[in-house]
Amino acid sequence: MKKYLFITLFAITLSATTLSAQEKYLEPAISHVTVFRQGAQLSGDLKLALQPGTIDVIAGGLSPYIDPNSIQVRGEGDFMITGVTHRNNYLESPAESTVIAGIREKIDALTAKIEDEKTAIEVLLEKELFLKSNYDVVTNKSTITPEQLKALLDIYTSNTEAVKTAVLKKRRTIREYEKEKQQLESQLAGTVDRSRLPTGEIVITLSGTKAVNAKLMLSYVVMNAGWYPAYDIRVSDISSPATVIYKANVWQQSGSDWKDVKISLSNASPMTAGALPLLNPWFINFYQPAPVMIRGYASESTPKAAKMDAKSEDAMFMEAESAPLPVTVSESNISFSFDVNIPQTILADGKPEVVELQRLEVPATYSYAATPKLSSTAFLMGYITEWEKYNLLPGESNIYFSNTFTGKGYINTAELTDTLPVSLGADNSITVKRDRRVDFTSSKFIGNNKVETRSFLVSVRNNKSQKVSVRLRDQIPLSQNSSIIVEPAELSGGSLNTVTGEVTWDLTVEPRETREIILTYTVKYPKNQKVLLE
Repeated sequence: MKKYLFITLFAITLSATTLSAQEKYLEPAISHVTVFRQGAQLSGDLKLALQPGTIDVIAGGLSPYIDPNSIQVRGEGDFMITGVTHRNNYLESPAESTVIAGIREKIDALTAKIEDEKTAIEVLLEKELFLKSNYDVVTNKSTITPEQLKALLDIYTSNTEAVKTAVLKKRRTIREYEKEKQQLESQLAGTVDRSRLPTGEIVITLSGTKAVNAKLMLSYVVMNAGWYPAYDIRVSDISSPATVIYKANVWQQSGSDWKDVKISLSNASPMTAGALPLLNPWFINFYQPAPVMIRGYASESTPKAAKMDAKSEDAMFMEAESAPLPVTVSESNISFSFDVNIPQTILADGKPEVVELQRLEVPATYSYAATPKLSSTAFLMGYITEWEKYNLLPGESNIYFSNTFTGKGYINTAELTDTLPVSLGADNSITVKRDRRVDFTSSKFIGNNKVETRSFLVSVRNNKSQKVSVRLRDQIPLSQNSSIIVEPAELSGGSLNTVTGEVTWDLTVEPRETREIILTYTVKYPKNQKVLLE
């Protein structure tokens, strides 16, 4: 019976040893990250020595946000990959981020300082109590002389004052420490602590018939990462080309920091379906257009989602330029990417890390534009040509003219135009006015119709010492009803877009000259109806 028991225990032990040898846990280091506009593909390698048989290699310590459908594993060596699965490990947690660890260290240091100050206060209070006790003992003696009492009083007063002053200073110091500690604790409470998150694991089953040194290349996609473009557009004067500084704001909240990794920034969309979309039936009905308004030029930016850390405008004046990173542009038939040749560190705190991609000298022409109906301000406009060959993407821009920040704009590369307009800011040296010509504005009845006439005088004054080119933009209303007839009466040579109702004038204004144009139109409609005009 003992013999059988020994054999059974030996078999169980051997079996446990064999099972433990069938799993190997490794943490791959991320070597390359391709960041898409939304999402990122992380790549890393594993090297290990394989023995004959079957083994599960656990690639652990990964992001808990892996898309299981995106996992790819390739191998180098004489073995076979027989299975790849994904799971999250809720027992093992990744190390805290350097940011969180740093906050905790500061809190611990402040706690120790507060304890030291409180201990010092206790010592001082003991000293004060000792002085008081000795003073009481000595002063109660009947043999003490007035001179001795006076000397004792001076010593007691000076020492007590020093003790109380020291205690007061230390209590103030403690309040400062506690205030700073409270701020750090609030910051820590608002920071996502990754120690509470699970870790991602990829289990790779390998099989081989002989010992071999194996290499595994794995990649996967996480969606809580991305990048968005931003631009600095700098113009020194209107006789120089424009400098476009192309930047990328890279962010990620994948649950683990990307430390010293090669970064590629791609415009591809890996999560977009690759199948040809179906063409559904196209139904049409009567068109009800919305009122068309002139699109004015202004230096405000178009809203952008993502989560940027915007600089204050004051900080943008005379902003120092950083040296650009070496970047290689790679293009394929369907996408392009910027390969940053210096390793980068992107923390998993969601804060954008700015990476400069390109610094371009682009040809540009310059003129002024004004929309007097909406604003009496003239804006200096730059028109960048050949922009389509620079792989620009839609994004916000900071505009600098003569090394001074003039405002924000938006580069909209989705517009199919030959030139890219950029507002360089308002110029107060050019004044624009739009006044109603009261004598030429009328309302009268003709038969069953009412005819209203509106007339405006637009003036442009050039207070500069050199001539300027100015494009004026105005409009006439568009009729949405066949019973309402709008006709231009006088446009002073302006060009009318009959689709949008926009009227434009291209003027050359000499130094100290004032140019005037007239805009007049009529609106005829049934007199029993009402039409709202300006």
